[in-house]
Amino acid sequence: MIIQFVGEANEGTAASLLKSLGTLVAIIWQPIVGGISDRTVSPWGRRRPFIAAGTAGDLLFLTGIALAGSYWWVVVFYFLLQFASNTAQAPYQGLLPDVVPQTQRGEASGYYGVANLVGIASGTVGAGLLLAHSGRGAAIFSIALVLVTTMLATVLLVPDRAVPVETQFRNLREVLRKTFGVPFRNRPFVWLMVSRLLIFMGFGGLQNYAYFYFDNVFFHHDTKATAIAASTLLGIAIGVAALVSWPASRLSDRTGRRPLIVAAGLCGAAGSLVLVFSHYQWVPDAVVGPLAAFLKVPDLAAQATLTGLVIGVGLGVFFSVDWAFIQDIIPAHEGGLYMGFSNIATAGAGIMAVAVGGPLLDLFNRGAPILGLPGGFPVVFGIFVVWFVAGSLSILKVPERRVV
Repeated sequence: MIIQFVGEANEGTAASLLKSLGTLVAIIWQPIVGGISDRTVSPWGRRRPFIAAGTAGDLLFLTGIALAGSYWWVVVFYFLLQFASNTAQAPYQGLLPDVVPQTQRGEASGYYGVANLVGIASGTVGAGLLLAHSGRGAAIFSIALVLVTTMLATVLLVPDRAVPVETQFRNLREVLRKTFGVPFRNRPFVWLMVSRLLIFMGFGGLQNYAYFYFDNVFFHHDTKATAIAASTLLGIAIGVAALVSWPASRLSDRTGRRPLIVAAGLCGAAGSLVLVFSHYQWVPDAVVGPLAAFLKVPDLAAQATLTGLVIGVGLGVFFSVDWAFIQDIIPAHEGGLYMGFSNIATAGAGIMAVAVGGPLLDLFNRGAPILGLPGGFPVVFGIFVVWFVAGSLSILKVPERRVV
């Protein structure tokens, strides 16, 4: 859709503006509205009004995007869509710790992780197919239908009886002070956010640079082959992540959260390290040969897609166990504020990964090859290794507080 309005020459800049705008809204607004919902008193509960109102706004602004006649109207409606969507998201995430007992949070986090991963995969693929075959209107209608269905299920079937944590904010100064100041006094939460930011920067970096890696190293602007290889790597990672998410969360109830988050970060580091040395063949011909023939790509490109296996294990374990760990350490009945605040690490990770990795990739790609690859990729993937390891070590600062 963006290409239709701005052309291929400007699609990167146009898409980056939308992504950055959406991330900025999520970082600022989601913790604020989460904290407001913690303090809300209404006959409908403290989370439901925001979930319903946010979804109604989603429908309105999705319609605006569907009818937009220029790129700048898309920008306006996308900004409003992000505002509405985050109005629903923070209270929705706060609803989870409201209704899930502490002893069941490991199991619940597994379902949460699986649902997230399946939603990401099916939404991306489903909306993409509808956009390609049926047009913008059908794709946006499908998104609206899913939003309404899930909103109604949540509002009608999930109880919302938690008592507000305290009186409502009195002014903007108090909103900002308590929203962006109070969480920093919870040192275990701060260390958990540091770990979350670093590990998500690693995963986000791999996602953002997978396409460029295959294009620059193997296919040299063959968009079809590049898309096949990059999609295979990411598809394997998401598929494996969905499979391991629930078992990992159950295991964390017995072993504790920290060991599994450390393992998740080290899996991400291992996958990144394999890509650093991906000029060399590690996998036997008997394995990589048939895969290369099936994908119609070189053997080393097929080998690189298999890193999705170990990356997927790390992603699935982290996605589920990290959520449970957050619930273990945040104050009772302040899930809206703290879950909204945790989104700063989630949303900010992608921007920081691109901001650091992009210039380094371009700089070293202009120089001599490193380890048989264009120089930028070993450097960037090596930085991802450091982020994953640092994130794994940071989690050791967070004490276990599970109820068993």
